[in-house]
Amino acid sequence: MGSSTGTRNFGMRRFTNLVREGRLRSPAGSSLQLGSLVEQNPGTPAEIREADGTSGAAIGGSGSVLSANVGILWYEHDAQTYNDPAHGGAAGQLPQDLDTAPGGRMVQVLSGKGVKIWLRNTALDTTEPGLNFPASRAAVTIWDVAGTTVGETLGWNAATNTYDVTTDASEAFMVVTSIDATLLVVEATFLV
Repeated sequence: MGSSTGTRNFGMRRFTNLVREGRLRSPAGSSLQLGSLVEQNPGTPAEIREADGTSGAAIGGSGSVLSANVGILWYEHDAQTYNDPAHGGAAGQLPQDLDTAPGGRMVQVLSGKGVKIWLRNTALDTTEPGLNFPASRAAVTIWDVAGTTVGETLGWNAATNTYDVTTDASEAFMVVTSIDATLLVVEATFLV
């Protein structure tokens, strides 16, 4: 996975069975959260979209994580293009310096039964100026802490942009293996 296996809110623990679909593009003008559940856009097959709760594979949607091209969003950029100061980026920026995938760029969709990840909710983050990312980074809630226990399955809730507990197998993308309530970190293993 290149020079990093994580961001502030999402990272890899085990990726032996990782499937990495890298021929899809994020929609122009979008800013999708890294680590969110995405699916191939049926209206524009060369693009992804956030997993949809109406016609897609998110909680409440008519789609299924078992049959759709669904996975976790990852962006591993080319430092010579996207992050070049001539393109508005900071030289030397790494994937972990980003919270979102830029619109219109090639992205990766990660899946694979048995892959283990961690997700972390983060508060507003202020840092010293001069680093490769903004001095103030917004708070991110990527999983719903309330009521989540080890052994439960998680699916994407498009209404809240978080992973939530689901008992529907067509919505369940991962199963919870560990929770650290103090650090707001959950570890989970992919089911698909």
